[in-house]
Amino acid sequence: MRSVFITLCGVCFALFNGQVQLHAASKNHQAEMSQPASDLPRLTLKEFKKMRRETAIQVLDTRPGDIFLQGFVPKSINIGFKGPFDHFLAQVFPDKAQKILLITEIDSQDTVYNHLLKLGYTHVIGVLDGGIETWKSNEDVVSLSNISAGEFRKRSGQGHIVDVRTNKEFGNGHIDNAMNIPLTDFVNFGSTLKKDNKQLYVHCQSGYRSAVAVSILSAKGFKHICNIQGGYKALQEEVKENQ
Repeated sequence: MRSVFITLCGVCFALFNGQVQLHAASKNHQAEMSQPASDLPRLTLKEFKKMRRETAIQVLDTRPGDIFLQGFVPKSINIGFKGPFDHFLAQVFPDKAQKILLITEIDSQDTVYNHLLKLGYTHVIGVLDGGIETWKSNEDVVSLSNISAGEFRKRSGQGHIVDVRTNKEFGNGHIDNAMNIPLTDFVNFGSTLKKDNKQLYVHCQSGYRSAVAVSILSAKGFKHICNIQGGYKALQEEVKENQ
């Protein structure tokens, strides 16, 4: 009986010790996420504009795509933090030495910065203090059309359709007359597209990638760009509802 009691005590202690360790790990993770990044420079509009003129620096806007499209700093790239951020950041900017100027939602500046450091992007120059509203106060923003699948159906045949999904996704089903140009890195994406006066209707599977894609195309000087909300999923639903 004594050996059974000792064994049970040992098990209870191990379980308790494990719970303590898990609780401590959870607290450490929360502390990491909430810890202010005091070394992240908050840039004034004047400072931000001066640094932005350097050709080697890229403005990264991590706001949600739908909000980004309503108004953004010219030539900035959108990769929404609330989504598969890590994957597409690595895809669009494979060089972790890329110099970055940040625009984020006001309450996530430090969180985004700390996460970038964790991923190995250590050349973050600073964040625009006050976010996009600071820019809007004295400078013009660029906005892009963001239409529903229903609106796209009404405009069908009036421009180029650009499907930025992978070749495999495209092969499993796509919109008639769509061009498959998978989203890749910033340098190469869009290099096969010709600049003309026709509308570019861009979509992915659900909407996240296309916001990234249209921001890159805009930064490269393409005009008449239109994002399709909800991507191929929404387009499929639109077809079903109107059969």
